[in-house]
Parts: sequence; C-alpha cells; structure tokens
Amino acid sequence: MGSCLSAHSDEMTDMLPTAKVITIDGSLREYSVSTKVSEVLDEKPTASFLCCSDELYMDRAIPALGSHDWIELDQIYFILPRSMLDQPLEGKDMATLAVKASLALAGALEKRSNRTSGKRGEEHQ
Repeated sequence: MGSCLSAHSDEMTDMLPTAKVITIDGSLREYSVSTKVSEVLDEKPTASFLCCSDELYMDRAIPALGSHDWIELDQIYFILPRSMLDQPLEGKDMATLAVKASLALAGALEKRSNRTSGKRGEEHQ
C-alpha cells in the first residue's frame, strides 16, 4: 500500500487530488495515485468490498468494484461489510454513509489545518 498518503505529508501533497476511501470504522485513507482495488482491500478482502459513492442510489443494490478495478483520484469510495453487497440501499444506510464521509473528511481537513498552522508558527519563531 505504498500509494496511501502518510499522516506526515507536506503542504504540497495536501493540495494534490486524492482518491478518498472511507473505511468501515469511519477513518479516511487517501491515495495519491490510482490504485488497484485489491491493494485497497488487502487487509480483509473476503470480509468487505469497495464501492464508489457515485454509484450509490436509494433502493438499488450496492455495486462492488472488482478486485482488478482501479480507484480514481477525486472520487470518494466506501469499504463496506460483505453483508451489504447487492443489498438495496435504504435511506437510513445512505444517511449513515453520508455522516461517516462528512466526519472523515472534516477530520482530515482539521488535521491538515493543524499541520499547516503548526508549520507557520514554527516559521515565525
């Protein structure tokens, strides 16, 4: 998983487009290059699957990306438990995913802001 950004990226890396993957526990992984789905799911490939947020629709089955597919920059993806595969997406599930994504993205912005303000503070000392 060498393409996953570390928590210690610099300001330039923070401005580059990334593929954003929201994990089952709500944490955010960012990938700076297109990456194979099998690499994103390398931890638990049989217990979970990856889907693109652009392919989620109410009352329709949740489609999984294939292990040989690639995630694209500037897209948001979810790692979901296999039990949700091909199940119709209900309103409460859509709301849960939206909240999970919002919290993960807000947390990432806050970390970036803290790193940036910390670096500026160090420059003025």
